[in-house]
Amino acid sequence: MPCVAEPLVTQVVRGRQEPDRLLLLIHGKGADEHDLEPLIPHLDPEGRFLTVLPRAPLPFMGGWQWYETDGIPKGGPQFIPSVDALDDLLDSACAEHGFERSQAIVAGFSQGCALTLALGLRRSGRPRPSGLLAMSGFLPEREGLEYDFSAAPPVFVQHGTADPVISVDFGRRIVARLGTEGVPVIYREYPMAHQVALDSIHDAMTWLALIFSGQTPAEPVPY
Repeated sequence: MPCVAEPLVTQVVRGRQEPDRLLLLIHGKGADEHDLEPLIPHLDPEGRFLTVLPRAPLPFMGGWQWYETDGIPKGGPQFIPSVDALDDLLDSACAEHGFERSQAIVAGFSQGCALTLALGLRRSGRPRPSGLLAMSGFLPEREGLEYDFSAAPPVFVQHGTADPVISVDFGRRIVARLGTEGVPVIYREYPMAHQVALDSIHDAMTWLALIFSGQTPAEPVPY
């Protein structure tokens, strides 16, 4: 199996107050560890997170990628090694900064979305994160990736109706599968392309506030 060099390069951003939990924020294909940093003040206006932004290990067109894609929803040959590396990073960052892994949030965009869902929903002996924010991606299906949807954390799935890179159908498939499996899930579509928007980030902030308060946000699945 292809290996991913460790440790991953990371950017760490502290909130305005002393943080009490960790946010792992995973970028998409062709970006880097700074790409999603501007979202942090909108996702976390109170500054409760210590945010860790990892850089993908594989160079791609001036940026970085987590795997060389061989099609959706397979991911690519480096997919599972990248999930493993991010899982290890979540462990080590929580240990280094004194946070509970079970209180962490994992969020990702595009490739990062697929990795987020795999990390948080696969069969594992590690504590689950407290929530998964899945932006404009897909639920990966790859040999060696085994899901365990029992006691899954709440998931917020967002997708653009005009996404030309990863069709909105993949967002709908995520929520349909998770709903069938009994995972607490909320789904929102937005009139946008392959991107995030102010409306989507505002909704994510509202969802995170529910997680902070100890709730398990869920709605009936529309698909």
